[in-house]
Amino acid sequence: MNQRQLALNILYKTINDESYSNLLMRKELNKLPLQQRAFVTNLVNGVLRKYEYLSFQLNDYINSSTTLKVKLILIMALFERFALNEKDYVVNNEYVQLGKNKYEKAFINAILHKIKNLKQATTNSSKYNLPEWICNLLMKQYDETEFNKIVKVYQTIPSVYYRLNTNKASLDSLSNLNIEYIGNNIFKSQDNLINSDEYKKGYFYIQDFNSASLYNHLDLNEDDLLLDVCCAPGSKLFNCLDIVKQENAYANDINANRVELIKKMANKLGFDNIHYSNYDGRDLKDNLNIKFDRILLDAPCSGLGVISRKPDLKFHIKPESLDELEKLQMQLLESMNDLLKQNGILLYSTCTLNKKENSRLIRKFLSSNIDYVLLDEDTIINDMGDCFYYAKLRKNK
Repeated sequence: MNQRQLALNILYKTINDESYSNLLMRKELNKLPLQQRAFVTNLVNGVLRKYEYLSFQLNDYINSSTTLKVKLILIMALFERFALNEKDYVVNNEYVQLGKNKYEKAFINAILHKIKNLKQATTNSSKYNLPEWICNLLMKQYDETEFNKIVKVYQTIPSVYYRLNTNKASLDSLSNLNIEYIGNNIFKSQDNLINSDEYKKGYFYIQDFNSASLYNHLDLNEDDLLLDVCCAPGSKLFNCLDIVKQENAYANDINANRVELIKKMANKLGFDNIHYSNYDGRDLKDNLNIKFDRILLDAPCSGLGVISRKPDLKFHIKPESLDELEKLQMQLLESMNDLLKQNGILLYSTCTLNKKENSRLIRKFLSSNIDYVLLDEDTIINDMGDCFYYAKLRKNK
């Protein structure tokens, strides 16, 4: 299949059908030779990142009668011409062919000939490549410096980081690989290490740089009983197993398929004694007759901290869903009370930047749960990885 046609199909399903682009690419890229897959990946992710700005360029040329597919063809063409610096005649020839009939082809050709340069953005949405409602939400919750830092992160193509599995390997075990060691068992590489023998043997696993720091806030001890409430994909729990005994670790997820994926990765890494469960986190108190020293609650959230890695989330998050998420997060938090020991630590985290799901939620929780004290909290915003929030709570009674 033509590379650009495949990219168009993926983009259309992502935006029109609200499918997830990474899952679509995982499935669809197999239709292409290996050497052509990077181009499609860059094209899809690039268009998703720059969608609002490139849409803005078309305002004078299209209207409500223009189909989404034609609009996407034009946006892809503009991205390839101005971001990938492809020659005009190549872009025009390739994208005109994606029109389904002579009328669409003529329309696409005419517009591509009219647009010689990109105009400066005049709206927040086109300037920051975000839906207007996300711009407004973040601008209300963060000052100008913080907001600019966030949108800069959003437009940064994130590096792939790996974390050493100290249960099986040392840095010496990776001597054959071209890696750049960052520290704290984290490294990255200019090579794709997924097909390496070392990865297949479970010597390391993929994990976001910032996410890998979260377990440090649990104050773990070897004999602690540890519960990861929403565990998938499992990497945060695997971090904890540097310290906590495997047989003291409990991994739960509401999705049965994800639990099986956690098991599969855990077995690959040599973690054979983890306890697994498949419950809604709010129901764990009725199904686990255990009190834990440490609980990690990485709650379901709107995902506003991972847009750089998952630019399609802009098209899936809806403002009306935020209140429901906040309600779920509070229910999860409150359901942990029966599972946490006295003086135990509950670490709440999200990968969103919406304060209603983060610091404001924690304040609301503390106001009605006087047995808990806030030990620490922070919102992590940097270009090393995903943005996230955490709150470290201790239960005093």
